[in-house]
Amino acid sequence: MATKKYALGIAFSGGGAKGAAHCGALQALHEYGLRPDIVSGTSAGALVATLYSSGFSPKQMVELFQGLNFFKDVVMPAVPKSGLFASRPLMDLLQKNLPYTRLEELPIPTMVVASDLDHGVPKVFSKGEIAPRVVASCSIPVLFRPVNINGVHYVDGGAFKNLPVSALRDKCETVIALNLNHLEDGKFKDNLISVASRSFMMMMVSNIAADADQADIFIELDTSGCTAYDMSKIESLFFRGYDSTVKVLEENGYHRVFPKEKIVFPKKKLLPEEWKSPEELFRSTVEKGAAVLKSIKNPIKKKSDA
Repeated sequence: MATKKYALGIAFSGGGAKGAAHCGALQALHEYGLRPDIVSGTSAGALVATLYSSGFSPKQMVELFQGLNFFKDVVMPAVPKSGLFASRPLMDLLQKNLPYTRLEELPIPTMVVASDLDHGVPKVFSKGEIAPRVVASCSIPVLFRPVNINGVHYVDGGAFKNLPVSALRDKCETVIALNLNHLEDGKFKDNLISVASRSFMMMMVSNIAADADQADIFIELDTSGCTAYDMSKIESLFFRGYDSTVKVLEENGYHRVFPKEKIVFPKKKLLPEEWKSPEELFRSTVEKGAAVLKSIKNPIKKKSDA
């Protein structure tokens, strides 16, 4: 049998703000002497994979997103057409903070998984501009606008491949899969955002099994009780991801190489008025927009009546 090109690959699943657990998992892997030679990621996993490949430490990744509001600082409400929210803030955040522009420049080879909306197939990017490809991988259909790359429209990679082990399998001797998503019971909310989010979560969970079976080590990260949009729990998720990973590594015979590092995050809190659910935020934005349109139309009407 031919020797695989890479010794170790890590596949990061999608999961929105729950992606902070990936950072904790990376911290644990580092302490156990496991450094990936290649990585793949879907959605939030693509974001973590590219940041890690760019040289960010697990702690630095969490600090980058600390104190942010998902529906203000990561995405923003948009005029409903192809999506309820635009991802311009995330695009700007990546372009401002990444020390590299293109995937092929990254020191660690990185595969970003998205879904080709025009042709109905998964797409694995290994070359090209980083920011639009990561944003495309994160763009949940209906909620977020598709991203146009070279005339093709892309949405969240979770539609086909939320745990992208298959993007690495034939290249690696060993693949570790890090999964954020398991479907918890949830009370029905009769609004578009909740229904779209819940439906997409069901889709993602259903397509994980095939890729999970291809991994040499599958690690289910503890994200129970957390949502994909709540940025207030990312510090807690970091430590839960760390603990989940340590447990599985030791069960598989791995031993600690470096002593446990004491990680302390600076305290950053959102103002009370910023703690809004996505439903509340979108509703208030629509209402403000309607008020602006009304104020514009009324003077025109009065002028024409004069």
